[in-house]
Amino acid sequence: MTASPQSAGPSAPRRDPRLSRQPMLAATVALVAGLLATLVTLWVVQQELAHAAATRFEQRTTRVTAVLQQKLAASAAVLNGARGLLGAVPVPAPAAWRDYVRRLDLEGGRSPVRALGYADVHGRPFPGATAEASAPLTATLVAPAAEDAPAPALPNTPDSRVALSRAVESAQVALTAPGAGKGAQDSAADERPPLWLYLAVYGTPATPATATDRQANLAGILFAQLDPDRLFDPARFGERGLDLQVYSGESSTPIFATSSGDEENTSSASALHRSTVLSFGGTTFTLAWSASGSAASAANASVDATVAVAGVVASLVLAVLVLVLARLHTDSRKVAGESRTQSTLNEARMMGIIRSSMEAIITIDESQRIVIFNPAAERVFGCSAMDAIGAPLSRFLPERFRDAHARHVEQFGVTGVSDRQMGRQRVLYGLRANGEEFPIEASISQIRDATGKLYTVMLRDVTERVRAENDLKQSREELRELSANLQNVREEEKTRIARELHDDLGQQLTALKMDLSALEHMVGPDSGASADVLEQLRSMRRLIDATVASVRRIAADLRPVMLDDLGLLPAIDWLAGDFTHRYGIEVDRRIAPGDTHFSRTSATTLFRIVQEALTNVAKHAEATRVELMLRMEGNYCVLRVSDNGRGSHPTGADGANTAGGTHFANGTNGRPGKSFGIIGIRERAHMLGGSVAIDTADGKGFALTVTFPREAVQQEETLS
Repeated sequence: MTASPQSAGPSAPRRDPRLSRQPMLAATVALVAGLLATLVTLWVVQQELAHAAATRFEQRTTRVTAVLQQKLAASAAVLNGARGLLGAVPVPAPAAWRDYVRRLDLEGGRSPVRALGYADVHGRPFPGATAEASAPLTATLVAPAAEDAPAPALPNTPDSRVALSRAVESAQVALTAPGAGKGAQDSAADERPPLWLYLAVYGTPATPATATDRQANLAGILFAQLDPDRLFDPARFGERGLDLQVYSGESSTPIFATSSGDEENTSSASALHRSTVLSFGGTTFTLAWSASGSAASAANASVDATVAVAGVVASLVLAVLVLVLARLHTDSRKVAGESRTQSTLNEARMMGIIRSSMEAIITIDESQRIVIFNPAAERVFGCSAMDAIGAPLSRFLPERFRDAHARHVEQFGVTGVSDRQMGRQRVLYGLRANGEEFPIEASISQIRDATGKLYTVMLRDVTERVRAENDLKQSREELRELSANLQNVREEEKTRIARELHDDLGQQLTALKMDLSALEHMVGPDSGASADVLEQLRSMRRLIDATVASVRRIAADLRPVMLDDLGLLPAIDWLAGDFTHRYGIEVDRRIAPGDTHFSRTSATTLFRIVQEALTNVAKHAEATRVELMLRMEGNYCVLRVSDNGRGSHPTGADGANTAGGTHFANGTNGRPGKSFGIIGIRERAHMLGGSVAIDTADGKGFALTVTFPREAVQQEETLS
C-alpha cells in the first residue's frame, strides 16, 4: 500500500446554508440543556450541604448538653459523699475537713467544684424563702481555704433562699445561681459569679419523712461552690466554633456566655441556632447555642463553584460534541457525490496518519512479510523501515512465540473478523533489534485488496504499565502482610490487657472487698454505728461486686482467658453461651473438629471470626436463632455461621460473595455501605490461606462460610 500524489480535481461544491445552520442549532440546544441540568444539580447539592451542617450542629450541642448534665451529677455526688461522712463522724475540725477535701482531688480531676463547705444552723432560725431580712448563713467548714481566712457567708439573695428551702424540704441537692446577670456576659473568668449547690444535713440518723420534720431537725447545710468556666469547659474548648449563652430560670437571666469571636458570621443568615433545656437541682437552665456559618459557607461555596464549573465545562463539551457529530453527519451526505480521485487523497491521508501515529504500525501480507513499517515502529524496535520492509514478522518476535503467533494470524485470517481490539488479549512480547525482549499490547485488522489480504498490527510498548502492575501486586502483598502483622500485634495487646485486668485489677478489687467485709464486721449493729453507715458500707460492697463483674466482662471481651488456657472449642462454647445470655438468641452448635488440634494462630482467627459474625447478627439480623457449624471436610476446615434473620440483597459484582447487605453495612436506613466487618473477616481468612463466601437474600437469612486448608489450622506435632 503506497501513497500517490493528489491530482488537481474539480472545484469544491458550495455548502448549503441550511445545512450549516443545523449543527449550530443542535449545539445551542445541547448547551442550554446542560446549563439547566447544572442549575438543578447545584440546587440539590446546596440543600444536602445545608441539611448535613444542621445535623452536625444538633449532634454537637446534644453531646455537650449531656456532658454538662454529667458534670452537675458528679458535683452532686461530691455533696452526697460529704453528707455520708458527716452522718458517720461528728463534725470534723477545719484541718480534718481540709484534708478530706484535698483527698477528693477536685483540682486534678477538673471538677467544677471549687469549694466544699458546711454551715451549722443549730440554735438559729433557718433563712427560708420569705425571710428576706434574716442574716446570711456563715460557713463553719470550708475548703480549700487558708487556715486564717475569715468564714465566708452563703449568698442571701431571693434565689439562694428559695434553693435553701428546696434543699431542706426535699432532702435533695438544690442548685442556684445567685449572681446571675452580674458579669456573665463579656467578663473575665475570675469575675464570673459562681453557682451554688446545697444539701441539707439532719440531726437524726434517718432522713425525716415530712418537710416539717426536716425543717425541725435541720442540723446544717452542705454547700459546693461551682466554677462556671470549669462547668462549661466542654462548650468552650471541647467543641470549637460553638457559641453558648446560658440563661437561668423562667426569667431567662444570663449567667454565662462563650464566644468564638466571629459575631458577625454568627448573626448572619447562614449561622445555626438552637436552644436546649438543662434541669438540675430544681433549677432550669436554657442553653442558647449558635455556630458561625462562615466555615460551612466557605466549604459550600467551594463545592458550589466546583459543581458549577464542572457543569459548565460538561455543557460546553456536550455542545462541542453535538456540533462535531452534527457536522460529521452533514458532511457525510456529500460524500456520495465526490469523485473517485478522492480515494487517492484518502490513501495519502491514511499514510500521513500512519507515519505520524504514536503507535507502532506494521502491515504484513499473507506470507507474513512486512510491507509497512512506520516511524513509531522504528523507534520501538530499534530498526529502520528500509531494513524491516520485506523481512518476516517473526524477526521481531522472541523465538519461543514465533510458531504460535504464525498460527494465530492464520486462524484470524479465516475467521472473517475485520479487527480485534487492543487490550482484549494477554500481554505479548516483542524483540528489539539489539535482542532485548519487552512487553507489548497489540490489535490486528485485516482487509483484502487486489493483491490479496493485508494484516495491519498496531503495537504499543507497555513496559511501564507492566512494571506498574507488578509494583501494585507487590504493594498489595506488602499491605496484606502489614494487615496481618497489625492483627497479631492487636491480638497480643488485647491478651496483655485482658490478663492485667484479670490478674492485677481483679486481685486488688478482691482484696478491697475483703477489707470492706472486715470493716462491716467491725462496725456491725453491736458497735453502735448508725444505720446510714451500715447501709453505705453495704452499698460500697455491692459497687465492688459490680466492678469485679465489669472487669471480668471487659477482660473476656478483649480476649477470653480460656482461649489460651483451654483452647478453641471451650472458648467458642463460652462465646455462644454468653451471646445467648446477652441477646436471648439461641445458638445451635454443631462442632465436630474430629481429632484436629488447632494452632494458637488458627484458634485466634476462628474465634475472632465467630465473634464478629455473632456481633453482626445481634446488631442487624433481627434473628431468633443462629446455627454455628465447625467441621472437617476432607482436607478443609469449614466454619459456617447462619441465621434466620431478615437477610439482605447482595450488592456487588460477584453476587453472593460480596460484602454488601444489611449485616455488614455501615450505612443507614437499610442502605449498605463499606463493610469493614467482612473485610476484617476476609483478611483474617487470607492470613491462613482461606476463603469467605456469603449466601443471603431479602427475608431468607444470612450465612457466612469460611473455608481453610486443614494444614493451615492444624497444630504441628512436636517431639516432647
